[in-house]
Amino acid sequence: MNTALPRYLSIISILLFLSACSAVRDTSDRAYVYDQEHSIAWNIINSSGMDTYRDAQVTPSQKLMYSRTDYDFSFPELRGDNLNESSLSLTPLLQYIPTGMGAEDWQNDGFLAWIPTELASSPEVASQILSDTFEHAVLETLKESKKVHGDFRKGEGYNDYLGKYVFQVNASRYLAIQFADEYAGCELHNNKYFDAAIAKLPDCTLYINFHDSEKIVRTPDFISKNITGKSYLIRHDGVNASFISPIYRQITNRAKTNAVRLNYAFAQQLSRHLPDWVIIYISPHEESGMPAVALQAGKVHFFIRSE
Repeated sequence: MNTALPRYLSIISILLFLSACSAVRDTSDRAYVYDQEHSIAWNIINSSGMDTYRDAQVTPSQKLMYSRTDYDFSFPELRGDNLNESSLSLTPLLQYIPTGMGAEDWQNDGFLAWIPTELASSPEVASQILSDTFEHAVLETLKESKKVHGDFRKGEGYNDYLGKYVFQVNASRYLAIQFADEYAGCELHNNKYFDAAIAKLPDCTLYINFHDSEKIVRTPDFISKNITGKSYLIRHDGVNASFISPIYRQITNRAKTNAVRLNYAFAQQLSRHLPDWVIIYISPHEESGMPAVALQAGKVHFFIRSE
């Protein structure tokens, strides 16, 4: 008698069950209730399921100023006629938040996307649309800033059976592009993946990774209403989190603070070429004097609330 067959069938049944559990869920019957006591930035990440970052306590007059969305992170040159650090210090927004042993979602840079369902017929199509949207925005950003770039690498990420059926990791996509930046000391290196010496040189590479959507949600109020009122949510929490790796690495010819500022400036410039349903989240960098922000179509949302 073959006793291996029932065991084999049991394993197949479990895998099929887990696979079914990982299918996209439609939760659009539950609308997100906007919390007026918190900032737009707080509501954005809270609605996505991220671990929420605390709003900084500011005075009513400060809240009025920090509620403006036209703050300019341009760097290294500051535009004198814009709202930026020369006219509005970000020091009141800096805060130390203990995190314990585990890492919180808000400690890493990433992005959130609510892809309108009228644009996509499935989570896979939604992912492709998001990938194309990012590709266009990145190329426009580099063209606008006159930065020379290398090959645009993109495709599907690797996911084995253990990741897919046990850890419930969805299919992923990635975008990677290296560019030159004279101020940061970055040059294009075709063989940077194989030469250890080159890997230690200043590197300016944008790397984006994200997974297929797990659920359809009601389009939240902070995003322009779409025809169906529903969106595929691609999030920044859990094992299927989307993320953006630090763009400026090994920038030893400049202070670390400058590399951080370059990251903020590039992310905002990129955001200006993205639709309002893609939101870039930048984690706090208190040591460099930079707070957490949510960037939406170039607009800046700070984490603030009145005292």
